[in-house]
Amino acid sequence: MYDVLWAAGVGLFLLVALWPTRSTGRRLLKSWKVSDPTPAQIDDAIRYLKRRRLLYPWLFVGMSFVPFASGRGVGSFAAVVLGGTLLAELIALSLPREGRQRVATLAPRGLFDIGSQYVLGAYAVIVLFGLGWLLVKLEIGRLPVFVVSVGAVAVIIWAAVARPADGDEEVDRALRTRSVHVSAGIGAAMVGALVGGGFLLAGIAAWVLMANTNVVSSKIVR
Repeated sequence: MYDVLWAAGVGLFLLVALWPTRSTGRRLLKSWKVSDPTPAQIDDAIRYLKRRRLLYPWLFVGMSFVPFASGRGVGSFAAVVLGGTLLAELIALSLPREGRQRVATLAPRGLFDIGSQYVLGAYAVIVLFGLGWLLVKLEIGRLPVFVVSVGAVAVIIWAAVARPADGDEEVDRALRTRSVHVSAGIGAAMVGALVGGGFLLAGIAAWVLMANTNVVSSKIVR
């Protein structure tokens, strides 16, 4: 019961503390190279953030029932927060956006057209390292969480590439790239939490770096 209560408390705290405002939406768009966001573009960014934040309390509670995430250690806390955040990104990305017409692009959109090859390459290296570490250390009980984490990141990246564009093109491009980079960063931090020790801090550092890398291919399809 204690695990459920603190997970719900953390989720509610983050929901309130990170609740998006117009200044938050403007800042997000500017950080992803939308230089002078219009009010309508800011509204799009706010909706994008709200869909994710509202899922935090529910998903954090759900993560508290996962064997590895249950408990009171730093690793368990990180697993709940990181896992819940990653699932929020996945669920929010898959939900239809009300009032938006989706438009298929005429030219194919590739993975490196919206995501940095450095971010994606670093994430792949971290995943391979984490898998090797867990196998060598015989941490078999953590493999299911590892597989689900990697699978969630893969689905988010696939959806960001494959889904039709909707709403404002410039905002769609910025948020599409943000989803790829942020999910890869959370996935890297999740691997660090599963490996444990100092690797948790290394994973969080990788998350911060990936989530703030916005340089992508100049071939972005608009």
